[in-house]
Amino acid sequence: MTTDVLIAEGAESPFAIAVVARDRDILRMVESAVAGRNATPAYQPAVLAARTDRAAFYEGLIRILDATGSVIPARDFNDAVDMHPVGRMIDCLALEMGIAALKATPSLRLAINMSARSIGFARWRRSLDDRLRADPTAGERLILEISEASAMVMPDIVQAFMADLQGRGISFAIDDFGAGFTTFQHLRDMYFDILKIDG
Repeated sequence: MTTDVLIAEGAESPFAIAVVARDRDILRMVESAVAGRNATPAYQPAVLAARTDRAAFYEGLIRILDATGSVIPARDFNDAVDMHPVGRMIDCLALEMGIAALKATPSLRLAINMSARSIGFARWRRSLDDRLRADPTAGERLILEISEASAMVMPDIVQAFMADLQGRGISFAIDDFGAGFTTFQHLRDMYFDILKIDG
């Protein structure tokens, strides 16, 4: 004899409930790490296809440390935090650490990931402006990297933001290009300096 399990219409499945609980736990972990500045950068070299023996620049990837001290890469928490205020704080932390690295190493060229949602976040912009005033050369070596999906949430705002900061020497990279639905019109209007094609 078999027993059929029926889920009432409108009720969430056990899997959906588990996913919500997992994301809530991730959010709490990230909020705690950010509040304590328990984060560290990891540097990944980006090389040109024609010249793989040297790095063209480095990508500064933020990692957070959980309560046990384990290192958690951004890919494990980005989706859970991107729509929340803590996602903006992560972008602030990544920017602060990245510009500090540029100041400490004058030969470094560094890409820092950010969400397009941070464009209007006053603390992020103030952090950028303050650090560029303190070290104007950092802007010439800074690359801000925005994923295609994030850029397409608000293409007109991203375009104006890029035009403003490119005038100050900052470069822009579009990450995961080809994973979404960016039109070539948007790509042409945005003037990305670097195109990172999705694998």
